[in-house]
Amino acid sequence: MASPSTPHATACTPKFQQLRQLAESDDLDDVFYLLFSQQYTKNKGLIMLLGERRDHLAKEIRRLEKLAEEGENFCPFHDEGVDGLRFMKETLERNKKLLAGLIGLIDLTCEGRV
Repeated sequence: MASPSTPHATACTPKFQQLRQLAESDDLDDVFYLLFSQQYTKNKGLIMLLGERRDHLAKEIRRLEKLAEEGENFCPFHDEGVDGLRFMKETLERNKKLLAGLIGLIDLTCEGRV
């Protein structure tokens, strides 16, 4: 158990004193455990959010791929179809790059958490 705080220590370390109160302990291990477990939880939440976004984007890419494949069968027979198909394929490529970047970000976040 740590010695009680002096008025000087309390005045110079207000954030640390607040952490001590939240941890309900004067033990540094308890204080740091509280701090880092909260940070770990926030990081885990971020990774989960990024994973949801990745899944949504992958689903959107699959939908666009099917739509583009379907469009290749009938768009050449329509004047505006060729332009629409080209824009769809450009969007599909952009989304694939975004997905690759998102996967890289998730990997980096997971790696950094370890």
